[in-house]
Amino acid sequence: MNAASLSATDGASTLWPEINSHFLSLKGIPDSLQAQSRSQAVYRQLLTGFDAITSCELKDLYKFTLCLQQLDQEEISRPELRTLVAAFQHWVSFDYAAARRQFRLHLRQYPTDVVALFCAHMFDFCASQTPELLPDLALFDEHIDPGHPLYSYYLGIKAFAYVEAGRAQPALKLGLESLRHCPDNIYGIHAVAHALHEQECWAELCLFLEQCREQWIDNAGMRMHVYWHLAIGYERSEQTELAVRTFHEMYALKDSLFAKQDLDAVAFLWRHRLRHPDDRRFDAEWNRLAGLWSGSIGSSMSYFHRLHAALAFAASEQPFLIEKLIAESDGFGLGADTHQTGIAVLRAILDFAHGRYGACLERLLEQQPRWNVLGGSRAQRELLPLTLRACEQRRAAACAMDDAVHA
Repeated sequence: MNAASLSATDGASTLWPEINSHFLSLKGIPDSLQAQSRSQAVYRQLLTGFDAITSCELKDLYKFTLCLQQLDQEEISRPELRTLVAAFQHWVSFDYAAARRQFRLHLRQYPTDVVALFCAHMFDFCASQTPELLPDLALFDEHIDPGHPLYSYYLGIKAFAYVEAGRAQPALKLGLESLRHCPDNIYGIHAVAHALHEQECWAELCLFLEQCREQWIDNAGMRMHVYWHLAIGYERSEQTELAVRTFHEMYALKDSLFAKQDLDAVAFLWRHRLRHPDDRRFDAEWNRLAGLWSGSIGSSMSYFHRLHAALAFAASEQPFLIEKLIAESDGFGLGADTHQTGIAVLRAILDFAHGRYGACLERLLEQQPRWNVLGGSRAQRELLPLTLRACEQRRAAACAMDDAVHA
């Protein structure tokens, strides 16, 4: 890709075309790409810093705040960057409504800037409002065409936004179309996996991911999550041992013991624990995961991450850590609805850990209409209805036993 293949409506994407596909493919920006101008240096700083803030960790938000303060002020005043940088500044200041307005303003001015669209999409995901992108996608559809050098990435973004808006079938078509333009587009592969998951096409999901394994297995940024989809596909296909083996293959891909790549491990193992409560083979893994997740207490801005920490604490029989997690969750930087729902769900998991299944069930049912504010994808939030169903089953079993005793 070169600058000549882009147009005035591509905005920030025109500043360094050669770097765009590396960023959008989630592989990371290679050291071999060195900035040849001030604008390229600023663009690289923004893309590298952006990769960090999607972690929702306070430390990373502060790092990106410092990055924004140190940017070349003349360069970020140029039209292609002005509103985009303003959106980032509002994001790290926890003014999410203002950040979204700036993203939309930028996208209306540059309705084929796929890099900026991806940044807005990731903001929406972190802010638990992924379908918010739909009006921006409608605008892009009026201006972008299949000849655009980033068209495949655009379709992948659109496909995932459609999935989260409950439009799985058109999302599947979009995801597959994105792969016809670029077979190793990891975000397109990811969107297809989510679309098949939403339609409960488990055999098709497993076959699809196995057939395109070469296209995703070396993608360090996404391969563990794609592997999670494969493990869930086997689990839902009642192929328990194959699912467990796939989980072990997935978890072996961690960059290091202390790398923060444990969300999908908790997500798989909690599903397994609910379906197989007497299977104790993962006790050691749960204890290790609880230790690793203890670092998120007080450091993560995400209730979705806190939920996974609480599940690890519950599974390792350390409810005190859930209590500490709740005590440290004061709502800083979050909307009132998100905080209220998040605290209630954490208390529900605490009830589950203590065997108070009726109380857990009541709390989850009360918050069910607002589960989406916690973040994550529809597929990832299935942990909540699965836990709710387990509460119903365990409470019913306890009642039946009590009736038998008093018969």
